[in-house]
Amino acid sequence: MRFIQQLGYSVRPGHDEAHQKWITENDAPIRAAAPGGSRYIGTFTVVFSSEKQSGGYVTLMELDSYAALDTGAAAMKDGKSEWARLNMEWAKFIDIDLQAPWSNGLWKDVVDATIWDMPR
Repeated sequence: MRFIQQLGYSVRPGHDEAHQKWITENDAPIRAAAPGGSRYIGTFTVVFSSEKQSGGYVTLMELDSYAALDTGAAAMKDGKSEWARLNMEWAKFIDIDLQAPWSNGLWKDVVDATIWDMPR
């Protein structure tokens, strides 16, 4: 199976340059630390979008199963995990104001999805 997990977020006002610098410096370590069953595709800034409240940045992960979600969650709970350490550093840039735009999505590859037409 193949999934794409999308995490959209906003950066705290005045921290966009520092965020870009941190992402640039930590791109390779983030890729290396991705939990089993996951692959960090990258973090992107929104150039244009029809979405009004999805956030100015989006992080994309490729997952090989639903179980990869649990593996990632366990890695975040592990105090010795490089994945958790990097994500905690990264989180310092995120605007957690309840009004700040954000988004979250999980997409399943159509070749793996169960799709059917409802009988009429």
